[in-house]
Amino acid sequence: MEIKNNRIGFRTIGDVSEETGVKPYILRYWEKEFPFLQPLKNKAGHRLYSPRDIFIVKNIKELLYNKGYSISGAKKVLWDLLLGKKNSRLKKYIDDIKVDLQELLNIIDASLNDENLHSNIR
Repeated sequence: MEIKNNRIGFRTIGDVSEETGVKPYILRYWEKEFPFLQPLKNKAGHRLYSPRDIFIVKNIKELLYNKGYSISGAKKVLWDLLLGKKNSRLKKYIDDIKVDLQELLNIIDASLNDENLHSNIR
């Protein structure tokens, strides 16, 4: 297999089709159905797939052909795959901040309660 336009990892639709076993017309259809599959186009309008695009194509093929997902089901799984890791890291970060804030609130409440006790004693 000759790899064209591979200066920085980009592959033609023919190369991707040969590597994945997915026909070019199917790849073009998937571009319409899966908004996160967006190969670049050169000045002549030829598609250039990045390594990320190829990863997505392989996952779409796996979900549709081997696992029996519908297009909408595969789309949801891939959204979770592509965005879920970031979201889970962000969620953990936010949860950690919430815990820290709750601890600060507890310290402030305890401090205010101590002040109220001391002022009531006087």
